Amino acid sequence: MIRRRQALCLVGSLAVLALGKTVRAEQSDDSALMQVHSEHALNAIFGLPGAAVRPVQSSEWQLSVEHGNQFIGSAAGDEILFLDGETSEVVLRYRQRLAACWQGELVLPFFQHSGGEFDRAIDDWHQFFGLPDASRDEYPNHQLTYTYSDAAGEKLRVDSAQSGVGDIGVSVQRTLSCQATADTTGAEAIVRMGLELPTGSVSELRGNGQLDAYVDIQSAVLSNGGRWRGGASIGVLYAGDNERLARQRNLVAFGTAGTQYRVSQRFRAMLQLDWHTPFYRSVLPELNDPTVVLTAGLRYLLADNQTLELSISEDVAVETAPDIVARLAWTYRPSRER
Repeated sequence: MIRRRQALCLVGSLAVLALGKTVRAEQSDDSALMQVHSEHALNAIFGLPGAAVRPVQSSEWQLSVEHGNQFIGSAAGDEILFLDGETSEVVLRYRQRLAACWQGELVLPFFQHSGGEFDRAIDDWHQFFGLPDASRDEYPNHQLTYTYSDAAGEKLRVDSAQSGVGDIGVSVQRTLSCQATADTTGAEAIVRMGLELPTGSVSELRGNGQLDAYVDIQSAVLSNGGRWRGGASIGVLYAGDNERLARQRNLVAFGTAGTQYRVSQRFRAMLQLDWHTPFYRSVLPELNDPTVVLTAGLRYLLADNQTLELSISEDVAVETAPDIVARLAWTYRPSRER
């Protein structure tokens, strides 16, 4: 079933890349894709990027807060995994137009792992809707225990609150079919290359400790009438070797497919599917199965080139991502006149 979901996600991303009517120009307010990072603690250390942002006219700042509750674990063969806690990620992104067809981005993440406050609420949510809760009610609420062990013994343990800077990311992207005199907010396809630098702590699950690199391509913005926008991306990540955890897969494919509906002049409703192939070679499904996440969001356009975005993510491929991840993002684009 998991492999079928992975294949459907891949086909869907490719289909959106290939089909649809493109629109002439696009602001980031009307982009169909969100920069979610809904990963459990052992996957979040790698340099998997959020979706590329549509070109900006000059520069753009984004501050986002993403908070996820995870209760994941199993044992098979010589491997034991248990992730019980909450992780917050505060991310500052700066985007800068480099030339008519080029854009650069700097990403500074800050992580915090803690016991959290939402265990009871998540359990009530599962009970109310009759969803599986992986025996949450058998464990104490609000505890932090991130552990992994194999035949060589315990390789990871985080059981006290940790916080600090994660792996800093840099990327550059080019708008395809772009001319030097073209509108820099054009809706053409985008190709992007990026690096994630080993600036975070591996032992505290704030980074991989190695250099990660990726390349991806995003479709042109697709339109169906005046209210609908769509888009998709697909790419590959090279993850540097991390010997502290399970056996790693260096090459990981990833993709996104999303749609946006213009509810009113200021409100946009969003729906997005993110997926990636596994980072590890393991007998545990939480590490060896592809991750699939569904996100629903609402974007509100403020005055003075500002945007607020709220989204909730749920793991479609169960236990390959946190149960629920909430994200709030504020975006500001300084006008050229300032």
